Amino acid sequence: MTTQLTTTYLPVDRPPTLAVSRTMWGIAIVWFGMAVALAATGHLAEYSRFIGPFAVLSPILFVLAFVVSSRVRAWALAFDVRTLVTAQALRIGGVAFIAVYAVGRLNGKFALWAGGLDCLVGLSALFAAHYLTPAQTARQRRLLIGWMVLGILDFAVAIVLARMARAEDPASMVALTALPLSLITTWGVPIAIIAYFILGAHLWQQRRGRIKT
Repeated sequence: MTTQLTTTYLPVDRPPTLAVSRTMWGIAIVWFGMAVALAATGHLAEYSRFIGPFAVLSPILFVLAFVVSSRVRAWALAFDVRTLVTAQALRIGGVAFIAVYAVGRLNGKFALWAGGLDCLVGLSALFAAHYLTPAQTARQRRLLIGWMVLGILDFAVAIVLARMARAEDPASMVALTALPLSLITTWGVPIAIIAYFILGAHLWQQRRGRIKT
């Protein structure tokens, strides 16, 4: 008597977060290409007043996706909090603003504010990641939120200063519309804002006791 063994291979569903990750990477790459193209073709210099709106467009779209899509929310909340904070260390690249100002090619008020605070946030990110995450006490939570507010305030004030500088002396801000500095405002800033939003979502969920980070 022969017994036949039948093996059934069931399709394995890919984790929803994997599909969202691929989509997000695709969008980030396309956005990067757009930012490079706008600067390389001179369109960013011609329409410099739209740099601010362009920089905040992708974070706004991400927030909308987060609100309406459970998959995007799951993807965002799967991030490690310490990684989100550590990633802000890349903002030390803001020293480029100060370097360009030092050779007389960028407005001083903008460069010293944006570049100085970027460096401060970038340097402090590693300490914040080590000492404040995961935020297990009320004190850690308050300090982490304060650190986040500082980083977001930097962006808000920098946008205002940039617009004022362009109105007073357009030539002093031309470097900001050309590569590679343009990528800081049109690509780096949106990603940093999105990272702050995701970090804020983690803290909100943690406060409500729905998840642990």
